[in-house]
Amino acid sequence: MSLLTLLGMGFSAWLAYQWALFRISEKKLRHIPTVGGDGFISSYLSAWRYLKHGREIIQEGYEKYPGTVFKVATLATPNRWMIVANGANIVDDIRKSNEEELSFHEAANEIFHNKYLFPKDTGHPRSKHYHVEVIRGPLTKGFPGRFDDIKEEIEASLRDLMPATKDWTGYPVHKSFLSVVCRTTNRLFVGIPLCREPDYLRINETLTIHLFTVGGILNLIPSFLRPIVAPLLSKFPAETERAKKYLEPLINERKELDAKFGPKWEGRPNDLISWLIDVAPEEDGYGHLDDLVLRILTINTASIHTTTITVSNVLFDLAAHPEYIGPLREEIEETINRYGWTKESMVRMHKLDSTIKENSRRAGLGAAIMHRKTKVDFKLSNGVVIPKGFRMVVASGPTHSDPNLYEDPQGFHPFRFVQSGEDKSGPTHKLRNPSMVALDPNYVLFGGGRFACPGRWFAVNEIKAMLCYMLMNYDFKLAGDKPPEPRWFGHARAPNTMAELLFRKRQIE
Repeated sequence: MSLLTLLGMGFSAWLAYQWALFRISEKKLRHIPTVGGDGFISSYLSAWRYLKHGREIIQEGYEKYPGTVFKVATLATPNRWMIVANGANIVDDIRKSNEEELSFHEAANEIFHNKYLFPKDTGHPRSKHYHVEVIRGPLTKGFPGRFDDIKEEIEASLRDLMPATKDWTGYPVHKSFLSVVCRTTNRLFVGIPLCREPDYLRINETLTIHLFTVGGILNLIPSFLRPIVAPLLSKFPAETERAKKYLEPLINERKELDAKFGPKWEGRPNDLISWLIDVAPEEDGYGHLDDLVLRILTINTASIHTTTITVSNVLFDLAAHPEYIGPLREEIEETINRYGWTKESMVRMHKLDSTIKENSRRAGLGAAIMHRKTKVDFKLSNGVVIPKGFRMVVASGPTHSDPNLYEDPQGFHPFRFVQSGEDKSGPTHKLRNPSMVALDPNYVLFGGGRFACPGRWFAVNEIKAMLCYMLMNYDFKLAGDKPPEPRWFGHARAPNTMAELLFRKRQIE
């Protein structure tokens, strides 16, 4: 039997399976309204349309079905459908759910096709997610004590990558800050000199893009071909081994000294390696070399690109609205003169905090967030039941641009969220707590509930520190007439990674 015949038989079987799956899903989801086609062929065409117009489709559903759920066809789920939720009450339902009802981890495994991409012998962190507890605990509590190191690495990396000169010089903002963020973050994670090793940085800078790219490609091909195609596309096993070459000496030395002197020996680095070793469960398969390497890469993957995108977006917004740079510099100077370069300073910079939050409200990471997979039939507070086995998201983009929640939502008002009682020059909003790290059903950048972003305190303070340094040491302006337009893939927003701003050493008049 020829290979062509085998492929034809496989495709026929897959098509029959897709038809049966569609009929089952259609029956289960009949009570949930659809945006786009809902027939076998029309939904498939809508799923392809979603790749280019996902943002508009979600916006249409938000306007047609406010305060409830609707479904859209997508190639990114095994059963073709994704349930989109909106409204504060529904977001609260998701926030209050637990992992046995609405699973964040199963949704993540499905998005990245973990079973195909990750090497089986590394014990990929699917079961015990102790690295998340490290982020919530030691990382969040430990980084204030490392603030001098963070500032030093910001200075050193910018000096190396974006030297401030007296003449205007163009730099690709996203590309440059990706390296700055990766170096600074890994100064806290693995320390000097590894945080400055070019090949180690390359691995961490490119791995996130690779995982999303391969995951997106696998969504486009029949499921029966994925086990064959995924190993051909995935660089993850090879890159993991390459990263291990750099991390193995550090991890082995740390464990040897712990065994010899105990876990509190003098001079023990206060870094991610120590925190992971301290928290790893005392069970087979956890805390060994491959496990620790994979978790360090996982945390890097979650940390670097979102911070880079936010810093880049804020710089472009401020370059387009330079009238706000002066008030921000005044706040930074006053605060640092009083409190120094500390976490306390970062917390007290309310105008800067508001600027970052306003930028993220307008730009963010896409039109949908808070991915969950239903593990049971899940009943919402409005009585609608989401059947077991379907992916859910929250319509973040439409929520953040809703004029009922934010006055003049399309405008850039960086001081919109300045705490009440202070100088407030922005339009109104309907949030309970205007702080960047606060969780609110009407501002869902960091998600909600027990799976809200656990590293948001570190991320926001790192972003603030970088913006402080840029504002105090650089002048910058647009290279053209307006900021670059982002690219959209489905509901995901991707920056123009080569767009430039012009920078020079700050001129103080």
